[in-house]
Amino acid sequence: MRLNSTYLKGVSYNPTDSTMIVYFADGAMVKYFGIHPRTYQAIVAAESHGEKFHELIRDKRFTVLKQAA
Repeated sequence: MRLNSTYLKGVSYNPTDSTMIVYFADGAMVKYFGIHPRTYQAIVAAESHGEKFHELIRDKRFTVLKQAA
């Protein structure tokens, strides 16, 4: 899902394995593990997607899929 944010370009969620891929405005792409569907929905619905992302995701396990440009 595309986001209207200066920090986050978009997010996608896979409920099968509870992962979320975050596309950052700088070109980085990061996959986060153990994400609850409500967490994904909260980020998408937030007035500030970047703030909500930092609030809910900062301690989750992740892997970098693509480095920033």
